[in-house]
Amino acid sequence: MVSLLLAVLLSSVTSIPLKTDYAEAYKESVADDKPLMVVVGASWCPACNVLKQTTLEPMAQTGELDDVSVAVLDRDSDPELINQLTKGERMLPQIIMFTRTEGGQWERRQLKGYQPKQPIRNMIRSAVTLGRG
Repeated sequence: MVSLLLAVLLSSVTSIPLKTDYAEAYKESVADDKPLMVVVGASWCPACNVLKQTTLEPMAQTGELDDVSVAVLDRDSDPELINQLTKGERMLPQIIMFTRTEGGQWERRQLKGYQPKQPIRNMIRSAVTLGRG
């Protein structure tokens, strides 16, 4: 009976939506003084979908993304913005972390390709530490 109840509860859990509006995530980043994590993918990209479902959504559910402002963007939705953010690099997926330094400059770090949780945790930890200067 308990296992049936757990199965029902787990199946009813919906994924936590991740922001898809870059401007909103950027404003939150500045207002809350948080690093900005931009995830660039595409709906047709298998690695992007796996990254979102097995890494990002579980991390959002456990609160591991609370220290950063996150925008998950589709490469095909705004090619000009994506080109600027990725510096023309076309590999998918990409995770780009922007951190404001003590001097007010933005530092950029990047992970390319599918990533499990640990490299993203390390990137967040490093960004939060840098932002505290």
